[in-house]
Amino acid sequence: MGHPAAPLMPLLLLALRPAAPCFTVPSDAPAELRLTNSSHQCAELDWGLFQRQNGLWLSRNGIEALSPSSRVEPALENLDLSYNRLRELPDAFLSRARGLRHLRLQHNRLRDLPDGFFANATALQELWLQGNPLPAVPTTAFQDTLRYLAVPCRCDVAGSVLAACSRPENTALWCQCFTSQDDSFNVTDFHARECRGDVGLVAGAAGAAGGAAVVLAIAAVVCYRRRKAAGAAAAWGKRESAAAHGQPRYISRAAEIGAADATAAAPDYENIFVNPCAAPAAAQGWTPEWQEQPYRPQVPVDDDYFLESEAVSGDQPIYANTQTPGDDSVYIIPNHC
Repeated sequence: MGHPAAPLMPLLLLALRPAAPCFTVPSDAPAELRLTNSSHQCAELDWGLFQRQNGLWLSRNGIEALSPSSRVEPALENLDLSYNRLRELPDAFLSRARGLRHLRLQHNRLRDLPDGFFANATALQELWLQGNPLPAVPTTAFQDTLRYLAVPCRCDVAGSVLAACSRPENTALWCQCFTSQDDSFNVTDFHARECRGDVGLVAGAAGAAGGAAVVLAIAAVVCYRRRKAAGAAAAWGKRESAAAHGQPRYISRAAEIGAADATAAAPDYENIFVNPCAAPAAAQGWTPEWQEQPYRPQVPVDDDYFLESEAVSGDQPIYANTQTPGDDSVYIIPNHC
């Protein structure tokens, strides 16, 4: 009778066996090593294979991770890890990368880079990060030597690099962003065009609300003044029936004249004449325009316009609410002659 665990031993030994390397790198590999599209899948790349290179191209190999102990050697100047499946990089991956000048990490699945990730890459000149779901670019990426930066065309990423890319002393730095279709734009222009629209909309809405408030305030003032004027007119201005000549007579009493006072003398308003205006004959069925259209107040330009008593034949009467011209008088004229 065999041991119960015997059928499981081959599986256990298979699991413990080291995984085959993603690449076969000979000991005399050249300093410029190009392994682009050499592997369809690489779960974890053993970085110990690359210790003597100053140029390394590992693009399009399905690399999902780097061994935790991976470190870029000081002699490496060009590194291309683009178009792989990397979700993260070891925090100390660039801790010795003093000679690294060109780093291509575009079109991976990187979601975060530590704040000090680029701190020791003091010779970095070109950095490609587009095509990654990064929320921001660490500030340590902006070495004095940096001349080109490529990031995704997203407002969060563009905003994280905007200050450094727009700095006046960084005239040699070229910052570009790339869309998912690989269309490229200047980062500053993209941010100004696409990422400030929400602010402009809020400001526009606030401006519209402020304008509406001003309009309502003006309308309230106008309404208040009209009501005040109407109340004042009702308090001390009453119209009696027209006299025989067809011209109405006004009094300045607050109360209606009762039957007992019907014969009492009431003060007539004075008439002034601004423009000669022929009135239609009463025999033709003319209705005085003051009965059809509202009158509007008008302040006289010159006191010489005042004439006593009634209108001269052929002139249009204008009425004042006092017998003596003054600054507080209100004048009423028809809208049209």
